[in-house]
Amino acid sequence: MSPRLDIASDLSLGSDHRLLTLSFSFAQSSASESSPDIPDATIHPRRLWNLSRLGEPDPCQLYQDTFHSSSVPLLSQLKRLVQHPPSSRPPIDDLNASLNNIIYRSLDSSVGDRPPRPSHWKKYWTQQLQDAADFRNRCYRRWRRAFGIDKVYWWHQHQQANVSFRQAVANAKRLSWQAFCKSLESDFTKAISKVKQLKQRHQSSSSFTHPDGPSKAVEVMASHLASVFDGSLLPSTRPPPPPSSSSLGLPLGLHGSSPSGSSPSGLSGPPGSSHSLFTPLTIHMYIGQLPTRKAPGADHIKAEMLKPISTDLSHLLSWFFSLCCQWSYVPSLWRHAQVYPIFKKGDPSLPLAPWLASVSPQLDLAQGGFRPRRSALDQALCLHELMQSYYRRSYRFPVVAFLDIKSAYDTVDRRVIWDALSRSGAGSSPCLPLLVHLFDDVSVSVLVSNHSSTAFSPVTGVLQGSVLSPHFRCSCHSFGSLLWFC
Repeated sequence: MSPRLDIASDLSLGSDHRLLTLSFSFAQSSASESSPDIPDATIHPRRLWNLSRLGEPDPCQLYQDTFHSSSVPLLSQLKRLVQHPPSSRPPIDDLNASLNNIIYRSLDSSVGDRPPRPSHWKKYWTQQLQDAADFRNRCYRRWRRAFGIDKVYWWHQHQQANVSFRQAVANAKRLSWQAFCKSLESDFTKAISKVKQLKQRHQSSSSFTHPDGPSKAVEVMASHLASVFDGSLLPSTRPPPPPSSSSLGLPLGLHGSSPSGSSPSGLSGPPGSSHSLFTPLTIHMYIGQLPTRKAPGADHIKAEMLKPISTDLSHLLSWFFSLCCQWSYVPSLWRHAQVYPIFKKGDPSLPLAPWLASVSPQLDLAQGGFRPRRSALDQALCLHELMQSYYRRSYRFPVVAFLDIKSAYDTVDRRVIWDALSRSGAGSSPCLPLLVHLFDDVSVSVLVSNHSSTAFSPVTGVLQGSVLSPHFRCSCHSFGSLLWFC
């Protein structure tokens, strides 16, 4: 409907050819017409900075100094709230927003922010080349619209701009190729990554789309995921819900008990003491172990931003984590996951969650997942050796049973986890209500083509991207112990 053909006659293409653009409109699908009340998804632009400049000494030092001076008032406020708890819960979400804003302002003043790179730009293309191309086209338009002697002037300007632009493109291509070759020679992992990219070029890649655009696609995918996590498969008989945070006598004391309690558990103390769960040295070590070149969450923060300021940040986070532990509450931004659908068998998705300190739970001896040197090949080799050993002793092959729980992460009843943890002795620990809050009060939104859906709260399941998700295995420990003694 309403076709339109535009001829771009004001573009300098260096030939007699012209760029043609055909546009038309089409009727909306029946699904869109029947549901006009669905709110449109919001654009979720990603904030970007020139993080490569953090490798230079001067910008990195400026970033550290700016963060140190800006975080002093927030550090004093956190110390006061932890050492002298108020009668009601402090605004932890506002404190987290203040911390994020300090990091944002420090990055703006040291390395500077940058707009998102257009997807159609080549690898060597920069903003300077784009400005040169725009100037060439501007001179070309002025030449076409000039009269008399002005045509000679603007044609001369266009010719000079065209020569300068072509030289700049040639130099950019040469420098990009030299940098690429040097990176392959110096870093073997980059060479392997490039070979992988070349192989993926010949493979078809698909992403979730909708005829009505990405705004509709994220809402459709969010509705599907909400139906998966709605708890419709839960049994009628379930363990009792965990105790609410209001019944715990919050705030918890510095030693994990209520200020009026008489039996401190000794699980936490003032940051810096030997009894604290969140010592600056431990947090500094965990920040150094965070992987780089990973996608950020909704807070736009990456590990590359945290490592240069890990010394000052670890002291600030030690008090902030202690405050969260006192009130069994973490910021809502830490409990929000952005799910990016990927095309695979089943219903996989890639959640982008904010960076949190890692947790090392105690796992069963036979546990294979979430542990170093416990890959699928290692487990298969151990199973094969056990079967051969059994055959040499008993002169018969063993019977091997495999249990594959479909959508285990998505359909697990979290009450079973809380009941298993409370029975294991964690019921009196301040960590249990904190875990309950981390999992039961989460929100999920779908992110496709820079469009974000309306958030929903899952009733069942645990987030696969969270470092605390291995705790769902505790509900299967009793089954493993029965098999162990069979």
